[in-house]
Amino acid sequence: MNGSDSRLVQTAVIGGPKSGRAIILPTDADELTRWRRRHPAYTYWCGTQLGGCGNELSDRLYRDKVCHFAHRPHTSCHRTATGAASADHLFIKDDLAAWAGRNRLKWRAVARDLGSGPGDAVDFRVGTTRRQHVRFQFSRLAHAEWQRASRWLSGEAVTLDWVFGPGTAQTETMEELYDAYGYLLRFRFETHGAVRRIRLRAEDPRRSTDWVPLDACAMTPEGLRIPGVEPRRRSGAGPAAGASAGRGGERTPASREEQVRAVREALLNAARFRTRPTWEALAKTAGRDLLRLSDPDRVGLLIAVERTGDGEGSPLLSAVIRTGENEPPAYLGNVMTAVGCGTPASAAVLKRWCQRETDRAFAVYGVPSRTPPPRLPLTPDGQLAQQHSAEPMPQTIVHVQGGPVPQTPRRKPESQRAGVPLLRDTEIRHALRDARQRRGPRPRYAAALMARAEEALTRLPEPQRSQLVAEMATTRRWLDSRPDTPARKPRKSRRGKKASDAKKAATAKQPDRKRKTQRAKKARNSLQGARPLPGFGKAGPKKRPK
Repeated sequence: MNGSDSRLVQTAVIGGPKSGRAIILPTDADELTRWRRRHPAYTYWCGTQLGGCGNELSDRLYRDKVCHFAHRPHTSCHRTATGAASADHLFIKDDLAAWAGRNRLKWRAVARDLGSGPGDAVDFRVGTTRRQHVRFQFSRLAHAEWQRASRWLSGEAVTLDWVFGPGTAQTETMEELYDAYGYLLRFRFETHGAVRRIRLRAEDPRRSTDWVPLDACAMTPEGLRIPGVEPRRRSGAGPAAGASAGRGGERTPASREEQVRAVREALLNAARFRTRPTWEALAKTAGRDLLRLSDPDRVGLLIAVERTGDGEGSPLLSAVIRTGENEPPAYLGNVMTAVGCGTPASAAVLKRWCQRETDRAFAVYGVPSRTPPPRLPLTPDGQLAQQHSAEPMPQTIVHVQGGPVPQTPRRKPESQRAGVPLLRDTEIRHALRDARQRRGPRPRYAAALMARAEEALTRLPEPQRSQLVAEMATTRRWLDSRPDTPARKPRKSRRGKKASDAKKAATAKQPDRKRKTQRAKKARNSLQGARPLPGFGKAGPKKRPK
């Protein structure tokens, strides 16, 4: 019985059952005909590296349905993955081989079977002694399994990078990588003819870089580098590097000055990427010896970090630290008191104050930066001071004869009346991108944002202006492609607008000309339509003379 005849087999290997040269069969009849003419000597196999039976396959050409591979009669095969993505672990090895050759790297790529097939993961190692390791994860991996694998792989490499495929990273894994590095590496594949090519990007909870090919990436001493991402790794191979460091020998404790610099750099990076690390995650980045510090020692270290800051009024970087329950540590109140920010009276006050201070740190040090909100002041008894709910509406006083006349405040802009929040010019580009993904009446909201973006173009410098223009063009194409987009009036060119204004002016002059003509006609015959005077024009018939 042929266990694969009931499914469409789209991938195979060329040359033999153990070959690693994969192919996607063209699904169109004309494309398959051209493929056969170009490669008449190719033989296709259900390769063992695909999890197949190793038997030869034939390419079936159909005009009325999709072309596909098929087993020979009376062949038994229990291969589970037969779609176009089933050979991605072989395509990535080809891409890595070509990329490493162009960059003159000593490398090795191995596909791993973690329980569901030979394409569960691909390990890419660079170097001969202290290897650098990149793991491409194809199958979904539980968080506990990822932690065990990370500890094991970290002991064998100087740097370790995880690159996850679609849907393969657990939420806990993502959060730990965000805390450690500030971003997560992802990959996907794009089909190009009979092969598929890999694309990579870095993403964090707020944004992501563009998808780029391997040629745009680089292997640095800190690991795999993707354009648009600043490296955050200080030492070790990854989040589990500290555990492996203990097996090879204890690191020399850092001096106080080194600890202050390392902690401040780690907090600045967390604010730059808008993440909130725990103390444990902070220690993985700034130094494992921080884990041995007691709460009073942590307070002293954080006070020293804040006193090396940017001066009075700068955000309190320590406020971004959180516990495992997403609460601010209780000892942050002592840090606030020592640096002159007040003493919170309760945990609720501390939480609210740290939330505002975290927003301030993200605004000042984030990329791109923005104007920070004001700091929340505390009363002498440790409560939040009363804040004005709304600023008074400004009034313009015009001095005229007879006394001042208060002018009515100007009307809100149309974009704000349409439900669009009052955004800063540098935030509109991100708002346009989010509008295309939000729920509800997206086209109306996006159209209102477009009006707000038109106003901001005149105020933005380069390159922010060019970036906003590109985002507006993408949003306009998205709006035009949706059937529920409100109809908009077509824009007229300057020449068309001038012609339309001239036509309206000529039309407006026509009634004036008619009235002038009528008045002129009336002037020629002033008695036309008038009542005759008494006795005038009513004389009886003339009497004939006798």
